[in-house]
Amino acid sequence: MVAQQPGSVSEDERLWALIAWLLSIVGAVLVLVLKPGYRYAKYWAYLSISFFIVLIVAMFVGRVLAFIPFIGWFFLALIELGLVITWIIGIVRVLQITLWKPPIVYDIAKMIGIESL
Repeated sequence: MVAQQPGSVSEDERLWALIAWLLSIVGAVLVLVLKPGYRYAKYWAYLSISFFIVLIVAMFVGRVLAFIPFIGWFFLALIELGLVITWIIGIVRVLQITLWKPPIVYDIAKMIGIESL
């Protein structure tokens, strides 16, 4: 976690970063298309796209596990809880102007080019 100086990120850029994270893939695409010069917002857009990929994979795995009574339902609940907690922590980190690196999500973001920012 690297905190940027509050003065280096404008309120508009912070708002666009929040939109990128809150609206998942739609918000990320909006940021990348409409605000390509906003580095902080683009950072969160890449994380949002990566989180969306993790969400799709996790939900697929969760649905497969759901066919196993009790144990599968327990793991499905854990997966969903973990995704919600990650999303909420992301909201807090966006508002704190922090470059957050969630383990799996950031690894995927590196593959799609977050380090080129």
